[in-house]
Amino acid sequence: MSPIKWENSQYSEKHRRFLAKKPQDTKFFTLCDGAVRSGKTLSIIYKIPQIFHYIGNNYLKVFSGFSKNTVRNNVLIELIPYLENYHSAKCSYNSASGELDIKLWGKVYNCLVTGGGKADSDAKIQGGTWDFWYANELAKHNYAFYNMALSRLTPENARAYADCNPESTNHWLYKERIKPYLEGDENVRAIFDYWHFTMEDNANLSPVFIENQKRLYKGAFENRKIKGLWVAADGLVYDTFNTDKHTVSRDVILEKIRKNDFKDYFLGLDWGWNHPLCCGLYGLSGDGTYYKISEFYGQKKTCKDVADWILGQQKKYGKFFRFVNADNARPEQNYELEKRLGSIRVYSDKPQVLDSIEILRSVINYDRLIVNKDDCLQTLNEFQTYSYPEDGDSSDPDIPLKVNDDAMDETRYAITFYESRFLHKIKDYAKAAG
Repeated sequence: MSPIKWENSQYSEKHRRFLAKKPQDTKFFTLCDGAVRSGKTLSIIYKIPQIFHYIGNNYLKVFSGFSKNTVRNNVLIELIPYLENYHSAKCSYNSASGELDIKLWGKVYNCLVTGGGKADSDAKIQGGTWDFWYANELAKHNYAFYNMALSRLTPENARAYADCNPESTNHWLYKERIKPYLEGDENVRAIFDYWHFTMEDNANLSPVFIENQKRLYKGAFENRKIKGLWVAADGLVYDTFNTDKHTVSRDVILEKIRKNDFKDYFLGLDWGWNHPLCCGLYGLSGDGTYYKISEFYGQKKTCKDVADWILGQQKKYGKFFRFVNADNARPEQNYELEKRLGSIRVYSDKPQVLDSIEILRSVINYDRLIVNKDDCLQTLNEFQTYSYPEDGDSSDPDIPLKVNDDAMDETRYAITFYESRFLHKIKDYAKAAG
């Protein structure tokens, strides 16, 4: 086995100590956690040849993630070229079955790639015997899968390795492993080893990149993603929204429309009946800033009410509206709305809550969302009240309370959809036209 060439390494001293530790000297279960882009996954990948050499090829090796696709994207896309290019390995992966065969130094290692994020994921791994388990993004795994996976590691020299980004201090991984380890629990420390990394531990990252990342996150999510700390999300969801900085008057909006400052117009829609409905109109300026121009809000509003309001806004401003992105819970109403609107396309791309909150939060942190303070009163009210549950009040403390969220949901639907589907096209068009 080739020794690690430290002189070519771009890792910090902490990563070097992790890589230099022999597998036989590690505990049964090793967790690497910490900030995003801190080098956790790559460090485990670089150790795999060393681990395989120690464990041998008598039993199955398992790689898991939230899904097979996340393992492929996060691990295999780095692991396979590394093994083939630096260790002359031969790798064969069947994405349908999850079977991965690695021929390394004359031995064939039979591996399985599987997802562990769903409620029934543990059923896929019952009855097996493993001697190696690598869990990518362990905090995203289902708890039953995690327990089942550990019970499959029966050979004496079996080893489990995992990486993850921090989540809430209410998470089972923190409560069962990390917290007892940090508090010196001898039973946990006998079988569990814990490595914590920050962005500064990845020497490949430039100071500019780290500073840009810091601008994306504030509060609890800055502590998790930048500092790599396990903390509960609390307080306001969009705590960096500032009414002094992120609002303008109706007159300012009307002047921008008159001067053709907005390069595109689009809408978001969160359906409701007894629970209020909210629809919002947005304009995108040439510098990539979103302006919320107006909102339509209320209970027991019909599809015709929504269509009439949108068409009325279009007539009022005399502009082309690119699309409406609506809640997908009402497909029949989305279909009817599109018929009523004619040339305006209605999408029903409902984003993941946590992912879209992060996108909207980054837009706000970069001062790219401005709200009409005279005509979007519900939006302003919800930005100042939309919050996380208090500690212990929810099974998932990272999901905001379903209170004061109608305008917030509609805003997420509109802006995150535009960010992912259209923003780059508008920038390319503007560049070509300029």
